[in-house]
This record gives sequence, structure tokens and C-alpha cells, in this order.
Amino acid sequence: QLLSVAPMMDWTDLHYRQMARLISKRTWLWTEMVVDKTIIHTPNPDKFLWFPPEQHPIVLQLGGSDPATLGLAAKRAAAYGYDEINLNCGCPSDRVAGAGCFGAALMLQPETVAACMSAIAQAAEGTAVTVKCRLGVGEVDSYEQLLNFVRIVSEGSPTRHF
Repeated sequence: QLLSVAPMMDWTDLHYRQMARLISKRTWLWTEMVVDKTIIHTPNPDKFLWFPPEQHPIVLQLGGSDPATLGLAAKRAAAYGYDEINLNCGCPSDRVAGAGCFGAALMLQPETVAACMSAIAQAAEGTAVTVKCRLGVGEVDSYEQLLNFVRIVSEGSPTRHF
């Protein structure tokens, strides 16, 4: 059985995850979403990527929509030993999806998501890659539309878990 503590902005930081790990040794912990450009441009990547070894299993959630920058961020993050790297295609927050560039807005761009996931997987070879998505976005919320999103992403990348 898999139990995950979902990524929550302003909540699932290093300290929260440490407390959660004290409660359960097997729960999969998630980072807050970290924007790809933050990882690429920060002079101190430890501030965003470091975690103590006891936090395994742990998932890094990335935000972004450009395969090149996501690939660079994943390559930098891979050195930290995350168990999984996840692309956020589900956050409806105006801070994330409001600009239309990532988060839930990516549900409307499955080809872009497939390209992003391929870039992440290639850059972080050997690390599992997954997508956090919603059942739908706006008027695009039918089962068929969700199935189409999953089909396009899974056929165009090594992503198998949504």
C-alpha cells in the first residue's frame, strides 16, 4: 500500500517532512513545488533541494513548462538522490496556473507535458518520473479528455504513473 503526503506550497517544507517522517517511516514525502528556473539560477541549490537521508522515500515536485529548463533542473536535482521526480500539472493556484504557463494549465497541453517528462527522465536517468494531474480543468473535464491526456503523455514519454 502506498501512502503519500501530497505537496503543499508553504507546508511540506523540510521541517514538516521531518515531523511527518517521525510519524511514519514508510509514507512517501513530497517537497513543495520547486520552479525549474529557481533550481537552475540559485547560487545555493541546497536551500531548495537538500534533505536528510531519513526522509526517504521522497519525491521532488517540479514546476515549469519548458523541456529544456526542466531537464536542467532535473539533472541538478538528480544529484540529491530523490526517489522520484514529479511534474506539477495539477495545481490550480493563481500563483501557479494563473499565468497559464504551468500547474493545472498544462492539462490543456499534453504534448508539452510529454516533451517535459521525456526531458526530465533523460536528465535524471534512473529516477522514477510521474505527473500530478487533475481530473480536468475548466470545461475540459470529461473522462475521455483525461484519458486522452494520460494517453498522449504516456505514449510520448516514459511516464507511467499519474
